[in-house]
Amino acid sequence: MSLSVRNTTISQDAGSIYKQSMDGDLKKKSVQVTQASAEDSKVKKKETMHYYNVETQADLQYRSQIKILENVDGVEVDMTPKPIPNDTYVEQFMKYNLNVMNQMTNFTQMATKSMSRSRTRSSVRAGIGGNKQSIDDLMSGIMYETINWDPYGTVECLGQAYEPKPYTRSFLKITLRKSEFFELHSQPQTTVAKGSAEGDEAERDNRNYEYLTVGKGKIRRRSDNDAQTDTLLFTSRAVNTIMITKATVSSYVSNFEMYDTLNNISKEFAMNTMASVKDLASTLGQTEDAESFEDAETVAAMDKVSSQIERLLRSPEFRNAIMYMGRTLSSNTNEAGLRRFRNFDQVNRWNSEAQYVYSMNLLFRLIPEPSKDERKAVSDIDFCRSNGDIVAVAYGLYSFSSQHVPTSGSVFLWSIKNPGEPERAYYYDVPVTAISFSPFLASLLAIGLYDGSVEVRDVSSLQDMPIAVSQRISSPSSSPVVAIRWIKQVSDDADEADIDPFLSLSQDGSVTRFRIIKSPFLLGFTQMTLERVEGHPEGIFVHPSSRIPCESNRRPQGLSITTHPVHKDIYYVLTDEGCIHKCSINYQHQYLEVLRCHDGGVTVMEFSPWSPKLFLTCGNDWFVRIWIDGITRPLLELQDEMTPVHWAKWTPTHSTIIVSVNRETANIWDFRRNLLRPMSKHKMDSSFNTVARFSHCGRTLVIGNERGNTLFNALNDMPFSPHFQYDELEKAIFKAIGNDHELFMELKSIGFFGYPNKKAVF
Repeated sequence: MSLSVRNTTISQDAGSIYKQSMDGDLKKKSVQVTQASAEDSKVKKKETMHYYNVETQADLQYRSQIKILENVDGVEVDMTPKPIPNDTYVEQFMKYNLNVMNQMTNFTQMATKSMSRSRTRSSVRAGIGGNKQSIDDLMSGIMYETINWDPYGTVECLGQAYEPKPYTRSFLKITLRKSEFFELHSQPQTTVAKGSAEGDEAERDNRNYEYLTVGKGKIRRRSDNDAQTDTLLFTSRAVNTIMITKATVSSYVSNFEMYDTLNNISKEFAMNTMASVKDLASTLGQTEDAESFEDAETVAAMDKVSSQIERLLRSPEFRNAIMYMGRTLSSNTNEAGLRRFRNFDQVNRWNSEAQYVYSMNLLFRLIPEPSKDERKAVSDIDFCRSNGDIVAVAYGLYSFSSQHVPTSGSVFLWSIKNPGEPERAYYYDVPVTAISFSPFLASLLAIGLYDGSVEVRDVSSLQDMPIAVSQRISSPSSSPVVAIRWIKQVSDDADEADIDPFLSLSQDGSVTRFRIIKSPFLLGFTQMTLERVEGHPEGIFVHPSSRIPCESNRRPQGLSITTHPVHKDIYYVLTDEGCIHKCSINYQHQYLEVLRCHDGGVTVMEFSPWSPKLFLTCGNDWFVRIWIDGITRPLLELQDEMTPVHWAKWTPTHSTIIVSVNRETANIWDFRRNLLRPMSKHKMDSSFNTVARFSHCGRTLVIGNERGNTLFNALNDMPFSPHFQYDELEKAIFKAIGNDHELFMELKSIGFFGYPNKKAVF
């Protein structure tokens, strides 16, 4: 299809000339429109209609110059579209435009009257959409651009008129069909009107999203589940072997068979010895009868048998066999206690019959074999850090004011698998006063003695020789060692990275630091020497005693030592003055802080497993006090009996439960429920209690007494552990001190005093 246009020149037709003249007239009349009458507006309408007729004719004349030709069978056919008559539409459109013009004329008259009243000379201009255009300009724009008057017609141009040729060929048929709908792109609306139903739903969804991603909804309970898939191993035929079947076969040996076997061996040795003696006598040419040597031969045979038995008992393989046999036999008598110690039978949370009575039941007791026919008290207890079934018990002297001091001591290593017999035994000529397992190398055990000496043993070795011992040159103190604590050594040297030192506190108030070196002796030097406190330090106020104007010893007596759970270079020394000396391994001649906690000796200081700032102390003034770092006043005070408290500690399973041990009873406190009296009191044995320790799981309490027995007690009928231990601890403390407004504000100013992520550190 080709498009051809006639070369007709149109310079300027009457329509365009008339349009320019009308523009000028309208501009002139726009100034005088404020004074025009109704008759002038009618004349103006007629002129406008005439103008649009001329304008339309000009447009049709321009379009008539275009012709569309199509080549059909070598003949050009005129395909120019013919005009469509639209008289009906023109008439309707004219009526609509005339109504608009009438409304605008009325608006102009009203504006003229208002302007004449204001006596202003400015012309009236109506702003539509911010466009400062006059009413006349708006009317002229509508009439010139939008009004269509007459149908298309033929307009003669300057020159020869164009006459289209009639179409003589077959007609052209055009068929319009509805095609299939294809969606190329669809973008749903993401913005809705505020206040509508969709807007409320969008705001509700946004609030839920913020709650789940940023708000409190971010912290939700999670559970980890393990999934296992079947593993199929494929091998080639060349590597396949015959399946080896293994089975466990039991064998039975009675005591009679063991006796007969040993008796036959003895007889065989005796016969061989007798034959050797007879041969020796005949060789020497002796004439006496061989039966005269029968008595001497029997004695020699028995000595040989006893020497072999002693050598057999010293064999490591035989000792291990006896140990395994003892574990097997012990399970027959202590099965119930062992199951409870391993927490095999726990009460479910949904048990409707559970009662919170805070009971304590005896599982089993460790009874040592007395050495040198002396009864020695349990002076210290410690569990192995990597294996909770192994516990070390020191036997010696607990109360240094005792009238009878034993002449020997021992350290037994017990396994829960065999409570009847110890698996390791170390004997000393002086009482043992302190022991401590290394938390960094679990097989190392540090032992402190009554004469001030210290040694380290490797409990995994079957040898009875210690790894290293202290010397009088490096540790000149001869006072009893009362406490030992291992500290983490931070070193850049790779050779010394695994060698961790430990601190030893003597009764005379001196702290010695020992290191294990490549030598049979420990390398030690004095870390700190305590001095008596003068004046009134921070903490509780204690009235000075009028009966003792001056102490006989200028150095306080050391009772215990504790390390900080976070800062590895900080340690605390507890004295008989009731003070806690905060020290650092970086300063040897001064301590960082002094806090008076009790009116008497401070026996124990323990940090809470859920807070590195919260700690408790117990002492000889009958109190158990709870403190927080940064406040020099005790938060809580627990007191029930008028007797010194030997030991107290937080339970590893409940953040608000504390167990204290005095000379006769073990008390269980729950300051979330009661601050005036313990929840339960238990008298364990007829002998006086000395020290105590919790098992790793925190559900078993081990108590030693002066008779040398070690009692394993199960904590039963306890409240279920809360899911958020720190939150319960903080809530209980704030509730307990709610009546003291000043203390409440001081504690509140400290803010969060737990570990990051509210975790527990044991």
